Amino acid sequence: MQPRQRRLLAITLTGLAAFASISCKEDPELVRQREEQRAEINKLEGELNLLDEKLRNAPADRRGELIQVQAKAKNLEAEVSSLEENIISLEKEKKDLEDQLKDYQRKYPLR
Repeated sequence: MQPRQRRLLAITLTGLAAFASISCKEDPELVRQREEQRAEINKLEGELNLLDEKLRNAPADRRGELIQVQAKAKNLEAEVSSLEENIISLEKEKKDLEDQLKDYQRKYPLR
């Protein structure tokens, strides 16, 4: 039940209790019933106020922020993968160059 619906129900019950007490000239049973209804209404309004306060204090919805962070993480993972491939390529090139240097040094030794 929505908070507004609860308030409307509380107001309606209060109105019915008031109407019943006016039309019945303070019948003791109706007075007792009205007081019980007022107590129940006050209790329900208190619970409603607590729930409203909890809703106002609820943390903000951060799903949009989470989606953005996940997209950024995915992009970063792709970048890391690309850089790792680049590292492998550079290490292979380094090894080839070192082999060429060794070959050169064997052909032309220092005296």
